[in-house]
Amino acid sequence: MYMKRIEKVYQELVDIWQDCEKQDFLIKKGSSANELAERLDLTRANTSLELNKLVREKRVLKIKSYPVGYLPIEVLEDKLQLQWDDKIEEVTDLTAYVRQPEKKVKRNPFELMIGSNDSLKKAVFQAKAAVYYPPNGLHMLLLGPTGSGKTFFANKIYQYSIFEKIIEENAPFESFNCADYYHNPQLLLSQLFGYRKGAFTGAEEDHPGLVEKANGGVLLLDEIHRLTPEGQEMLFYFIDHNRFNRLGETGFKRQANVLIICATTEDPNSSMLETFLRRIPMTIQIPALNQRSLREKVELSKFLFEKEAKRVQRTFVIDIDVINALINTDAYGNVGQLQSHIQLICAQAFLHNLHEKNKISIGIQELPEEMLSHWSSSSKNIRRSKEIEEFVGVTTTIHPSEKSNDEDYEGFNIYEMIEEKVKILENESISEAQIHQYILTDLRLHVKNFISNKTVNYNLLKFVDPLISNLTIELKKIAEKHLGVCFDRKFLYYIGMHLDAYFRREKKDNLLSQLDIRTITSEHSREYEVTQLFQLEIEKRLGITLPEIEMVYLTMLLVSIETVEEKKQISVLVVTHGNSTATSMVQVAVELLGAAPIVALDMPLNLNPDEMFQRIVQQIEELETDNGVLMLVDMGSLAMMEGKLMEKTGVAIKTIPNITTLIVLDVVRKINYMDLSLAGIYSSVMKDFLATIQTQENGRPKAILSICTTGSGTAKKIEQMVSGILQNSTEESVEIITVSSLKIPQTMSKLIEKYQILATVGTKDPKIDVPHISLEDLIEGSGERVIRQVVGLPYEKKQQRPKNTVIRDLCQDALNTYLVYLNPYHITDMLLDWTKELQMNIEMTFSNIMILKLVVHTAFAFERAIKQDPLTYTDPWREELQIPLDIVSSTIESLEDRLVLNLVEDEKIFIAEILLNE
Repeated sequence: MYMKRIEKVYQELVDIWQDCEKQDFLIKKGSSANELAERLDLTRANTSLELNKLVREKRVLKIKSYPVGYLPIEVLEDKLQLQWDDKIEEVTDLTAYVRQPEKKVKRNPFELMIGSNDSLKKAVFQAKAAVYYPPNGLHMLLLGPTGSGKTFFANKIYQYSIFEKIIEENAPFESFNCADYYHNPQLLLSQLFGYRKGAFTGAEEDHPGLVEKANGGVLLLDEIHRLTPEGQEMLFYFIDHNRFNRLGETGFKRQANVLIICATTEDPNSSMLETFLRRIPMTIQIPALNQRSLREKVELSKFLFEKEAKRVQRTFVIDIDVINALINTDAYGNVGQLQSHIQLICAQAFLHNLHEKNKISIGIQELPEEMLSHWSSSSKNIRRSKEIEEFVGVTTTIHPSEKSNDEDYEGFNIYEMIEEKVKILENESISEAQIHQYILTDLRLHVKNFISNKTVNYNLLKFVDPLISNLTIELKKIAEKHLGVCFDRKFLYYIGMHLDAYFRREKKDNLLSQLDIRTITSEHSREYEVTQLFQLEIEKRLGITLPEIEMVYLTMLLVSIETVEEKKQISVLVVTHGNSTATSMVQVAVELLGAAPIVALDMPLNLNPDEMFQRIVQQIEELETDNGVLMLVDMGSLAMMEGKLMEKTGVAIKTIPNITTLIVLDVVRKINYMDLSLAGIYSSVMKDFLATIQTQENGRPKAILSICTTGSGTAKKIEQMVSGILQNSTEESVEIITVSSLKIPQTMSKLIEKYQILATVGTKDPKIDVPHISLEDLIEGSGERVIRQVVGLPYEKKQQRPKNTVIRDLCQDALNTYLVYLNPYHITDMLLDWTKELQMNIEMTFSNIMILKLVVHTAFAFERAIKQDPLTYTDPWREELQIPLDIVSSTIESLEDRLVLNLVEDEKIFIAEILLNE
């Protein structure tokens, strides 16, 4: 009898799991699409397609892991003796659904907290009062800086409520970060309150929200200042009446009893509705780490070391100087950063004691270079050591505790990685010294995983040999000089880490023996020439000659490192007469608007102009000056020094006189939130505040350049948008000129000569000394503010054209030119709907540029399907593509049915790549 492919896949899955034990379901992560494809001799894409259909049919459960796993629900129910909730299609950890975690608390959870009778005493008292307040407790707002422990404290409130039998032992605790959906209010509200089937595109079934799930328990809303006013209004209606509705429902018919705990790092009065704040009567301040007592800092350090000891299952013997350095360094400002430092130190110590099965000694040699340098150079060490001797001995012994920690470790375990690698290398009969060097290299390359940092972790450079660090800085200068580019810190990271690993491991000439050296050196001759200069510098400094293959590898690395893309901000120097005027202005600006590259220089009244000049020069030399310096001064000779200062320092400088605190605030806001050049910031501030002394460029008409690849199409659309902004807003004539980005080198000098260019708008920044507004900013609306500022108009908040209309026009313009068989208007609407479904499935909001990429690329993919000329994916398969590929395959199926076209697997992988890169 013929069996359909979907049934074959399902039956194979049942056969695999039918004979498994209960523990297998909890430990293993299901069967992957790859595994099933191999067993059934099917392609992975087809297998993945059928598995996702089975998930939607409620027959299979998806386990979100790497790779994604699948379990047959009927077998799961039988083996685990439970009734599975068919509303749950995918989970991360099956254990939580099989048995509830133990929530019986034998001791008052607040008493177990470090600082409960010290810096947290008032917070604990307030929390207890709020929990007991009749009839159902008071909702709370936790205030405190990032990493101070607000989420941890909220968990303690929940545990205390269980301990005091105020809520049931199995009461839920739900948490939600409002920042995750800040740019998509509809998605944010749907997560909070749920939605009914058909409420929006992609809402294929009823879905409960967090308020509903938290019924009878606690709901933590982190970064509550990111909740939209509409969301705040819906929430305070729920607080008043305990009633709510899902998105798409009418009336407030649903009911829930929830204790709400909000948390924020911001001033709630400046970011939240007064009507909402009135409904959160209990405000609790969580102190920053530097506000906690010495005893607490020591106890926190010991507690974090204890977590690491349990994780590695070794006893730690910690030198008092290590704890001294940790709690007195300026390199961190919160408990989270303290934990990262301790994890790095423990990983280093573990590596140095690989074969020590019981005790690991942790001395100052394990400290990162920067921290060790800070500790070594401090004259206060002896006094500080005496201060902490009251709480710790000369050495502190910490055993791996058997008691459960408040937070389980998740994900990557650096110690398991080290032990696993050691076993493999020992089996290969590699010497202990070589193993140590291999693992040290791996530690540097992988340690960012257990710090949970998604960006390049420049802290790892602290572990690089200082000799290599200094060498890498010199190599960066050589490369920049001979290639005519400016590299950012990624150069120091990638080249530095590679050289450090190379000189630590045993040198091998055959590491890249498969490469065609001649091809690489001819294709990248300039980079190879720079690498030869590297060779000379390395030989001069270290007396080492690199093998040819290592030269080739450095050439490849040099080619792959992107030149500077991270925007460097303009530095601001505030200089005023008096002992504290400048300092006060800067302090107000930073407190209100956050950190910025701004420095205050107070000038005593008894200084003569020459002394003032020398002080300013000295201060400018200490600033980051790549993008220039904006000087804000008060009066007199300070306003006359600009030309002389530029001549002396070689730095681009603009000076704004007669400053006030309001001007300093405006400058900091623009530096932090607007991508303007030095001239752009200067011009913007002068237009906003100093119109009477604004310098006019006479004789040339004013213009704004609209730029796209061809100079037509998108550029014309931009021209219409800019015209709409300026229409009826100014009496001055501002010409909008469309320019092809391909012709910028030939035309720009003539345009600058003919016009007074106020700004450029479009797909490419021509890098001239005026503000540039990207297409994304123009669509989002922030670009309008910049345009109005450069032409000297106040910003007016007005109803904008819907962004989706602009995106639709741009997509249609792009497709209309090149599509032959498909109707660009119909396919655009279909693909825009599909991108909404994609966003719902992966729970993120796409940028407009991302939507443009997806729509245009996928339209061309369907066009290629008609021509039977699909793209071929030739790169090696990467496991991280599996999840986005599954989502693409499942969501695009309805489009394929409507168009009666099927995309091959390789085309879908290219779309998955676009998602992954976002």
